[in-house]
Amino acid sequence: MSRTKKRKLFECIEYLSVEAPLNKVDYLEDKQSKYIREYVRNKEYMIVGTERRHGFSQGDVNRQWAKIVEMIRRGKVQGIVVANMAAVAADVPDAFYKVGQVIEAGGIVVSVDDGLLTLKIGGFEDGCCKEEKNI
Repeated sequence: MSRTKKRKLFECIEYLSVEAPLNKVDYLEDKQSKYIREYVRNKEYMIVGTERRHGFSQGDVNRQWAKIVEMIRRGKVQGIVVANMAAVAADVPDAFYKVGQVIEAGGIVVSVDDGLLTLKIGGFEDGCCKEEKNI
């Protein structure tokens, strides 16, 4: 008898975001979706929903991101999959902030280009410092 190890699947939202002329945005976001779905195909991530930027501004991206973070906080999904953080963040500090928001909410961020994104910073794990956990 062979035993198969059942792996945990993380239910994630794919976030599609491209900067392009409006007449090409849907086509390029569809290509990005194929890129993301190919990446997760044999991994522990399952796409259960899609959020599209649709050519909107960075402010709209931030509102959409906050909505997904709230879904994670409420336990509706476990994470977000993006092609890369440059697609959703204005700059490096914004990228770290967004990853931190998701981790603090109890979720994960996966970038196709970089894999699982973590913030393993001395003394902090899962959005809480060690002193607060009495470790």
